[in-house]
Amino acid sequence: MRKQSSLLRKQYAFLLAESTEMRKQSSLLRKQYAFLLAEYTEMRKQSSILRKQYA
Repeated sequence: MRKQSSLLRKQYAFLLAESTEMRKQSSLLRKQYAFLLAEYTEMRKQSSILRKQYA
């Protein structure tokens, strides 16, 4: 029983670390997505302006 308890504690610690890492990655990806979305929007605006100049 103690061996099993020790194993469960190790598994729990590992999963907690994994969860923390995944939350960090997720946060980073959300920031990257927001940045790319802003860049894309800006590029579309610029593209629209250029099309109007050449039309």
